[in-house]
Amino acid sequence: MQYLKAQDPSGHPMHRTPKPTRLIAALLALPLLLAACASHRAAPDSAQDTPLPPPGDFRGYSGTHWPWDFDVRSGHCDRRHITESPRRSDAIASLGQRRSLNRSAAMLVGARVPELLPVKFDADLDEGDRACMGQVLELGASGHWVRWDNGATGIHYEMRPDAGRDGIAGACRGFRLKSSGNYQHAKRRAMACESGPGLWQLSGL
Repeated sequence: MQYLKAQDPSGHPMHRTPKPTRLIAALLALPLLLAACASHRAAPDSAQDTPLPPPGDFRGYSGTHWPWDFDVRSGHCDRRHITESPRRSDAIASLGQRRSLNRSAAMLVGARVPELLPVKFDADLDEGDRACMGQVLELGASGHWVRWDNGATGIHYEMRPDAGRDGIAGACRGFRLKSSGNYQHAKRRAMACESGPGLWQLSGL
């Protein structure tokens, strides 16, 4: 019996690479392929990991000065940085007295704060949401919406403060809050009054 050698279209013999050689080449190329895939997946995360800008001096509605506005004045609250920023920062009160706060953003406080998000949403307002609300009351422009998303709960928020007024206990601002997510929608009107440097007490719904 005769075996015919494989030939290319020009009639020359075709030389095949032995299977063990091809297997070794594939194994050597595998780590490079995996590394390329890993770097491709990591690229978007590193692109989004932008640092905070250098500290500035943002005077809030309550008279407190803040090192960052967390993009509130641009119509968006930077939830990621507002929760990851240093937990101790210096704030300057309106009288010029320097006070040390345990946060780098304002905060909406009060026993009725959870009521801003109806039970039907099956979610809670967390520290990041309350910090965004406090920062909107401090630095948000009257009549302008500020938006943010809570990636953990899937809730989207939009908040619009009014021009504010002087109350018996201090400065007060009314606001509108729109919430959407989990196939639910809600609108709230409320008011908050300053109860301390950067602290806004929810006073009515």
